[in-house]
Amino acid sequence: MQTKRQKRGRPDANPPEEKTAASAPNLPSKAVLDALPESVRIAVVEAASFSGPLPPPSMYGEYDRVLPGSAERILSMAEKEQGHRIASEQTALSASVQNSKLGQWFGFAIAVICIGAGAFLAMNGQTVAACIALGASAIGLVGRFLETR
Repeated sequence: MQTKRQKRGRPDANPPEEKTAASAPNLPSKAVLDALPESVRIAVVEAASFSGPLPPPSMYGEYDRVLPGSAERILSMAEKEQGHRIASEQTALSASVQNSKLGQWFGFAIAVICIGAGAFLAMNGQTVAACIALGASAIGLVGRFLETR
């Protein structure tokens, strides 16, 4: 496999060297870089990222190597985070169900009051007001049953 420098006709600045756990792979030593002319030197940037509470397995062991016990602490942190997320979602779901039930009870109470008021007004000869009260409750109830979510 050719490197970019070899493709451009430049000599390979990455001589084979013994790799250790502490040395970065495929990077030339400082002495090799210092020996190169300024026009040939390149900037080398290595970046790694991951999402989620746990690092990838290749990095996970490095944490424990640098600070013994840190891998177990990271795993414990991830377990606590997951437990917290589950508890938060359960709380939100319970509150949503409770709000829905409360809204249904209030809607039922308003419908009963409107129907009762309409019946009372109709018995007392107030037909226009009775029609308005009964019509409002009927429109509200029918609208609620026809509503699609």
